[in-house]
Parts: sequence; C-alpha cells; structure tokens
Amino acid sequence: MTEFKNAKLLVEKVSRRFPGVRGGAPVQALMPVDLSVAEKDFITILGPSGCGKSTLLRIVAGLDHPSEGRVLLDGRELKGPGRDRGMVFQSYTLFPWLTVAENIAFGLREKGMPEARRKEIVANYMQLVGLKGFENHWPKQLSGGMQQRTAIARALANDPEILLLDEPFGALDNQTRGLMQELLLGIWERERKTVLFVTHDIEEAIFMASRVIVMSARPGRIKSDVTVDLPHPRSYTIKTSPEFSEFKARLTEEIRVEAMQAAEAH
Repeated sequence: MTEFKNAKLLVEKVSRRFPGVRGGAPVQALMPVDLSVAEKDFITILGPSGCGKSTLLRIVAGLDHPSEGRVLLDGRELKGPGRDRGMVFQSYTLFPWLTVAENIAFGLREKGMPEARRKEIVANYMQLVGLKGFENHWPKQLSGGMQQRTAIARALANDPEILLLDEPFGALDNQTRGLMQELLLGIWERERKTVLFVTHDIEEAIFMASRVIVMSARPGRIKSDVTVDLPHPRSYTIKTSPEFSEFKARLTEEIRVEAMQAAEAH
C-alpha cells in the first residue's frame, strides 16, 4: 500500500449519497473510501457496473462533490475543477468547430500562452499520439480511435499534475482498444504522469496499471488493492504470460463475486 504521507493524491473517507428519485430513499453510491496515489503511479479502478468508480473519478476531477470526506492533491484540498487535473471521458468531447491542432491547443490558448510556444507543444503531442499530418482535420473526419488520441493529447498538452480517464477506450472496437492501451502506456512510460484510470475491463486494468483498485458492488468501497509488478516497458505479448494469467484469474473471481451480489440486489 502506498504511504499516505507521501501521496500525490489523497482521498480521505470520501462518500457520496444521491437524493432519491420522486421522494424515494437516497442512494448511497460510495461508502467511505480512502485511497493514496503516489507520484508517477498508474492506478486503474476496476469494478462492476454501477459500483461508483466513475463517481469517485468525477469527485477527484471536481465535477462532483463528496457527501463526506475530502480529496487532496499535493496537500491542497480540491473544491472544484482545475487545470492541475486533465480529464478524458469515454465520449470524445472534442470541439467540433475546432481542428485537431486547435482542440489540442485549446487549454494553452485559455492560459494565454504565446503562439510560438503553443505550436511547439501541439506539434510535440501530435507526434506523440501518432496524429502528425492530421493537424487541420475536423473531428468528424477522424475515426473513434483518432478522436480519442486527440482528447488524450489535449489533456496532456496542459501538463496536468494528474491525468484522469473514465473508460476512455470503452467505445472502441477490440483491435483499436488494444492499440490505444499500448499507445497510452507508452506515453506514460516516457512521461511518467500520475494517472487514475477507470475501467470495467479486467485485462485492460492489469495491462495498464502499477496498482489495480477493485471496488465492491454498490455502495462502492475499496475491496482490494493489487500491486501489478509486471516489468516495463510492457508489450501486448505480456497478456499471454503465466504471471498475467494469475492476475487475471484472481481479479476475475473478485469481480465475479461483486457482479453476482449486484445482480442479486436487483
């Protein structure tokens, strides 16, 4: 377990209740959650549908607020969204009226960065995510995978302290998804950003992470915290290794138990 005192990100006893619909009972989405994330860690949050993993990520992003508890980044309590966090959603959320290069530059322009420096950063990230030559394309001209590369480049170009990703490859076909996993992991291996990545895909969670946080069925709580000590750089071929299979068997069983409990509750 990461030492709490050395945490880059600290989630302290965060819970979330939503009001009931039409006067019904409130819904407890998250039980008190404690989570410590070290600098340069790549954490995946894994759990059955409806377990509160996206709610937890939205609270860290400042897009939602905890009913109890608090979130600290570099020791500072977070009260709302900020440039210190870069967010990538499952839907591509690009501005359709801006070109690829303009989308990536959006946050830099908002900061008032000089044009020459802006162009330099955009060119760097266009290259990094494999989009060189597509600078002047519109989002509607891109495949889903290319749109998501643009969204990742836009988040990284702002140089956030932590990158937050909410099932970013969930809408992609399997082959594209595998390529995007390798792309993002390769960027992380070079840039070493602190990353919090939500997924319901067990293989994806293991392949990407230095730690996998498994959440229980709703109301969500942390059920286990698994260190993934597979070597870097990681290639897709590691997915067929005995070590990978052991992680997959363990996490499949944990998620299966939670999914069955969630099914029984409905």
